[in-house]
Order: sequence, then C-alpha cells, then structure tokens
Amino acid sequence: MRPAEIENTIQRAYEARLQQNPSGRPLGWRLLYSPRSVLEGARVAFIGLNPGGSTVDPEHGVFSSERGSAYRREVENWGASSQLQDQVLELFRRLNVSPEEVLAGNLVPFRSPSEATLEDAPGAIAFGKTLWAEILTTARPSVVVSMGGTANREVAQLLGVNDVKSHPVGWGNYTASRGRFPDGIWIGLPHLSRFAIMKRAPSQAALVELFRGLSTL
Repeated sequence: MRPAEIENTIQRAYEARLQQNPSGRPLGWRLLYSPRSVLEGARVAFIGLNPGGSTVDPEHGVFSSERGSAYRREVENWGASSQLQDQVLELFRRLNVSPEEVLAGNLVPFRSPSEATLEDAPGAIAFGKTLWAEILTTARPSVVVSMGGTANREVAQLLGVNDVKSHPVGWGNYTASRGRFPDGIWIGLPHLSRFAIMKRAPSQAALVELFRGLSTL
C-alpha cells in the first residue's frame, strides 16, 4: 500500500468515526513521528498505542513528520511530555539508529486524551492492526519495540511473537518483555512517559539483557 493510499484509508476511517459520533469532539489523527520514507524500509520500528492530548497543534505532522523525528525537541516541543521524547531518543541511541530512520508511529492513528477515552477502542485497534500488517510487511523491520500494556499485547499478537521472556526493570513489579517473531525480535516496554527507565540506574541491568545484540540486528 502506497503512502497516499494509507493516508486516504485513515482519513476515510476517521470521517466515518465522526459520522458515528457527531456530538463528539474531533481530535484528528496522526500516524508517523518520522518521515514517510521509513515506510519503504526500516531496521527498527517503534509503536505506541495512539496519539494523546486533547488539542491538535497545527505545526505538528499528521501523516508523517517530514522535518525530522518528532521525538527531537528542535522538531516538536511537547511541553509536559518532553520526558517521553528524551526517553525515546535514548532508546534509539541504545539501538544505534538515527531517529529519522525509525518506523515510529501509532498503532491506532485516532487521537484521544487518554487510552480510556478512545472511542470504540476494539474497532479502532482492529483497524490499526490491519493497517500495520500492511506497513510492517513492506518495511520489514528486524527489531520492533512497542510501548504500553495494550500496544504491547496487540503488537505482539500482530507479529506472531513467541518465546517471550519477562525482565524486571527495577521499578516495583513492572517488567519488560522480549520475544521472537518470524523476521526478528520484539521488545515490549512499559510506557516511557510514566516509567522513565531508559536512563535510570536501577533499570540498566534489565535493559542490557533486553537489548543485547539488537544494535546491529
């Protein structure tokens, strides 16, 4: 599926959602936090659940971020969410990949203030998984990292992940996961906006094991 086809598919689905809930507040959609060139091929993919927030910044990309990775503060300033940007950039550094070369985006493109307020979540997730099945088949990343409980579950299912092992991240009972899928390795992380583990000293032993060998895979 070409980028224009993906964009049109999302826009039609978004408009259909607005028609189903005409009294709802239109919050827009967003797919990629990197340039659209990553759709043609990427060694690393990074997938969250859906774009958050209750407002749309007209300066931010919608389908993609052609000015560079949206996780760079000089490209986008996320204010209170800037910790997430820093954490994700540290993740990319650990994987030895330029942020602009990462297939970074949202499993579900439709924005909501929180996961709990995502309307028709089952339908939205099913749509996103169908979309990303196409995207991942074309891009063929050998490392896929997801973030947050729901995204981890759905992305692992989408990829057909097996041989999953859990790694305590030194933050209470929270863990991260590593498993295999036919084309590579999947990593499932707790949400980095709440669990800033990437630079945290007690988490480093787990991160070494989680990302072992992935900087060149």
